[in-house]
Amino acid sequence: MLTVQQELNSASAAGTRLFANAAITLVALLLVFGAFDDITTDNATTFRVEYTFLVGCAGWLLFVAWSLIRGGHRTLGSASLVALASALWAQHAIGRGMVPGLRPEYIVMTTAYFWFWALAGAMLWLAWRARKGRERQAA
Repeated sequence: MLTVQQELNSASAAGTRLFANAAITLVALLLVFGAFDDITTDNATTFRVEYTFLVGCAGWLLFVAWSLIRGGHRTLGSASLVALASALWAQHAIGRGMVPGLRPEYIVMTTAYFWFWALAGAMLWLAWRARKGRERQAA
């Protein structure tokens, strides 16, 4: 009989957790894109809703990075922490009327954004691999 802790750390649970984290990360990345699009192209006087979404998404990405580190994927988790910290540093330069260019903040923000898309893909692949491993064991 498995304990609750063993069940939570099983390969099946880990694969499901990776898939769910990847799916939620994809939604968060779409929200990030929408928020930054509004912030950079809208003429509103305040962007409270957009910044609230960005803070929520940053919290989610921090959770994902920490989960990856705790789940044994230290390289992916650590790189995600670096990408998130870099994006937090760079966000001060993102604002209304910003023109894309080779400014360090723009490069950092774009790189971090694409890193999290790649991370979501990697988590989907790891979840798929875990599922295939379970199917082979069952056969």
